[in-house]
Amino acid sequence: MKLGKHALLGACAAALFSLSLVQAQAPSSYVVKADDTLLTIAEQLRGPKATMNQMAYALARANMGAFNGRPALVPAPAGAKLVVPDQATVLATDARKAEVEVGKMWRSEQYYKAAQALEKSHDLLYAFDTYVYAAKLGHGPSQLRLGQLYDRDLSGFVKHDLVESVGWYERARQQQVPIESAARRGPGMGGSN
Repeated sequence: MKLGKHALLGACAAALFSLSLVQAQAPSSYVVKADDTLLTIAEQLRGPKATMNQMAYALARANMGAFNGRPALVPAPAGAKLVVPDQATVLATDARKAEVEVGKMWRSEQYYKAAQALEKSHDLLYAFDTYVYAAKLGHGPSQLRLGQLYDRDLSGFVKHDLVESVGWYERARQQQVPIESAARRGPGMGGSN
């Protein structure tokens, strides 16, 4: 009888230990709140061994669609449900690489905002170059904008080139940028954006 009690106690202890491990793991999803950004979410959800940048990079990669290809500064809409990668996925990218990648996301967003301002002020040469900088850093909406410009720039500034256009559209699609809605955006540079 005593051996049976010890076996039962051991099984209960193992079950409690397993339950505590499950509770200690990060949730598998996260619902975005009104003031959340990628970095504030990453800081909340990162495990003890992960850096904020490792978690931010893993979250961005797992949820590009929720961020419309712009995870750096543009938060997902409040109420959006994000997939939270497990710790093994988060830690699969070393801290230095994650820092570099999150820095690229931030810089590409800054280039994109600058390009939009330049385009709005009709400084087409610098706007185009700035979209290219952002796009080469992997910024989805900049890739989409370049696709649009090569496809149908009505100002005459960008030479019509369907091969370039399709290439940039494909890169944007890979970043999960919604291309269908953007196709209705209007004419290219110099048009009514």
